[in-house]
Amino acid sequence: MKMNFPFKNILVICCSLLIIGCSKESGSSSSTTKAAPTNTAPIYLVDISTSLKASGYDTKFKEGIDAGIAYFGSITGVYIYIYDKNAVEAIAKDSCEKRAKYTTNDYDQCYSNELSASNEYGIKSTVDASNSSNNFNAAVNGSENSFYPMSFGLSDSPTSTATYLAQFAIHEYAHVYQHHHSVAVELPYSKWIVEGYAQLIAQIIGSQKSYLTFSTEMEYSFSSIRSSGDSSLFTATPYDTGSWALAYLMNKINTANSCTSNCVDGLEALKTFLKTAGKSGDSAASFESTFGMSQTAFETEVNSFLLGIDFTGSSTTAAGTWATTFYNSLPASL
Repeated sequence: MKMNFPFKNILVICCSLLIIGCSKESGSSSSTTKAAPTNTAPIYLVDISTSLKASGYDTKFKEGIDAGIAYFGSITGVYIYIYDKNAVEAIAKDSCEKRAKYTTNDYDQCYSNELSASNEYGIKSTVDASNSSNNFNAAVNGSENSFYPMSFGLSDSPTSTATYLAQFAIHEYAHVYQHHHSVAVELPYSKWIVEGYAQLIAQIIGSQKSYLTFSTEMEYSFSSIRSSGDSSLFTATPYDTGSWALAYLMNKINTANSCTSNCVDGLEALKTFLKTAGKSGDSAASFESTFGMSQTAFETEVNSFLLGIDFTGSSTTAAGTWATTFYNSLPASL
């Protein structure tokens, strides 16, 4: 899943934190039975310039990953590559060696694919996209055999701060969690759930750690939603609409349980849904069994909710007020 964040200080790539689109090479090795990775903590390969290290881009990304682990737990088999354009070949070599070791991917095909300009989720394309926008880009490239490689490409001179980068990492680790609980490489639920969940959790934890301000990010997302047109909120802006839809769902669950402070009901229900849908591959049935309504009915309800919030003169004040109240109902630290 490649992504880049549509937050207000950055312009986007794919999970704008991230995105989810998996890069999968064709071809297989001579054996289809491979041992799975055993590392319980992420293994990092960092290859960036001295100036990027001096600004703390690698350490802040690790800080965000640690925050993700604190919430989701440590997931075995995570490999994280943090690199700039000068390290593309070295990163591709190491990544493909690991793929050949743990998965059915062929090394030569993998290496060629990761350096191919036509592979938008490849290691080279990820960092090229970063340089074209002076931004960050990341991709969670598959999940075969419990191997979760995450490539994180930095531009030579990012305009966004290293602190903001930590939130990016939380979003990406949320995708690893989703893949970890899925029986298939392709996640079974809608893109707005995939990306909306990662974005919402990253914004909640990121705000708690002072990487950003939750209400400000939600207001920015709301403005993007309402500016996209009223007929395609879930398809036109899946990251933004998804984060709002899942915040609305969490609030709906909390309210039904008479919870107004330190609420965890909605948070846990979303985790339950991701696990059951991932295990069964049946998102629709899992959604209805977990939340007591069909996904289609929920989307209709959320659509009315979002379009009902005052947007006079493009103002997002009402949206910010709702987001602040919601955020204040959650635990102070996840």
